[in-house]
Amino acid sequence: MGLNRGEMLTWSGHMIHLDCPSVEEIYLEDISHPLSQLCRYSGGTVIFYSVAQHSLNAYRLSREFYYDEKTQLYLLLHDASEAYLSDLPTPVKKLLPGYLEMEGRLMESIHHHFGLEVPDPHYQRIIDMVDSDLLAYEIPALIPNLEEIKPDIPLLDIELDFQVRDPDRVRLEFEETVKKLVKKL
Repeated sequence: MGLNRGEMLTWSGHMIHLDCPSVEEIYLEDISHPLSQLCRYSGGTVIFYSVAQHSLNAYRLSREFYYDEKTQLYLLLHDASEAYLSDLPTPVKKLLPGYLEMEGRLMESIHHHFGLEVPDPHYQRIIDMVDSDLLAYEIPALIPNLEEIKPDIPLLDIELDFQVRDPDRVRLEFEETVKKLVKKL
């Protein structure tokens, strides 16, 4: 079976058209499994720390800030496109022509699949802020050599997950959390 340009077989065996993904091509397990297997920071961490763990930590931080369930779901899914496109460092993403547009179309389909609209500027600011603030927690725990670029923000006394974890358990926690939040919307 040959694939056409822009087509990809996913973890579940379904096809997705990366250049023009439809809502029907999005499956939770096609997001949760790869994200639990992908290491953040291109693997440049002292331990294996998955994109799914990062997403769950963003969710935990959003709960600590008392954001509503919609905002929590946005934060849990903020890196969901990486399940299909991998976790590329932001400088690399900006150098690849058409990448950000493809990522945007994919995120739009992902959001719609889970009952969300594309985040408006208000929600996008929160997503960007929490994702950025999370660096202040991640860098000391995962990449101590980059301590000098850690955001200088006051840290909350909050329990985040920086342990080596079984990817299957992380996947299940990610799926259960998504389902719980979708049910509340």
